[in-house]
Amino acid sequence: MTMRITSLEETKWTLQFAVAGSLRLQQGYEGGGSIAEGATFSDGWLFYQQSRPGHTNGQVATQDEVFAVPPRSEFCLVCHPCHDWLTVFIPTSLLVYFTPELGFASSARPQLLRPPPHVTLRFTSLVRRFVGAAESRPQLWSSPVALESFQNELVAAAKELFIRNQHSTGRHSVRWLRQAKSAVELASSDPDLSLSISELAQTSGVPERTLRTAFQRCFGLSPVELLRILRLHQARRLLLASCPDQTTVTRIAFGLGFWDLGRFAGAYRELFGELPSATLRKPTRISASIRQPG
Repeated sequence: MTMRITSLEETKWTLQFAVAGSLRLQQGYEGGGSIAEGATFSDGWLFYQQSRPGHTNGQVATQDEVFAVPPRSEFCLVCHPCHDWLTVFIPTSLLVYFTPELGFASSARPQLLRPPPHVTLRFTSLVRRFVGAAESRPQLWSSPVALESFQNELVAAAKELFIRNQHSTGRHSVRWLRQAKSAVELASSDPDLSLSISELAQTSGVPERTLRTAFQRCFGLSPVELLRILRLHQARRLLLASCPDQTTVTRIAFGLGFWDLGRFAGAYRELFGELPSATLRKPTRISASIRQPG
């Protein structure tokens, strides 16, 4: 009697990671099945797509669908063997800043977006093109202009995922979006306006409870949280576009209604990982890396 033992081939996987301003992009290859569980951060959305059918929060997802997870939401991804995948993290403030008219979350819950295949392909192709270029030609992305151009293009592609989604929206979504958009525009145009919910509701003429509901349904954040994040991102844009010998952190903070510099610096560091003074002294950077187990 003879026995033959077939050698086992080691499962292979790859992971690429790139940073473009506030965007975080990953793409990889899984040689074996896996289950990934977690939760999103409080200030942004996670987009996930894979090349073979899998399960997202119990729903079957095809390669033409994108799983969109709003802020502070849990997710569970069940992946089958041998597939490519990608994820994109986009801060809520960027989606709102570039697409304030878009009610991209009729309810603050994870959802499968089912746009036409070519819309999904445009979104995924942008991600793969950028991650590949970040690895092979990192000098191409050292320019803030190039980064902003890519960021605008990717956010527009994410917007298209929601616009072309075949799911119907809730009957209250238009009213919620109109109320939330009006409050965002009001707060953005008046830096002296307090970020308290009571003052915002009084100034916009919308009851506090209604305003809270509108923001949670449309953006997945409270009015105070979203507007504070919007102003912090506006501060970052001004810091990146300014020279240290022409302005100061204090001047920019005061101009946006941040009167407590200590709290401003703490909130800024928590969101961006550095102090505002550090942002003022250096240009936007991009980093990319690839890791592949041997």
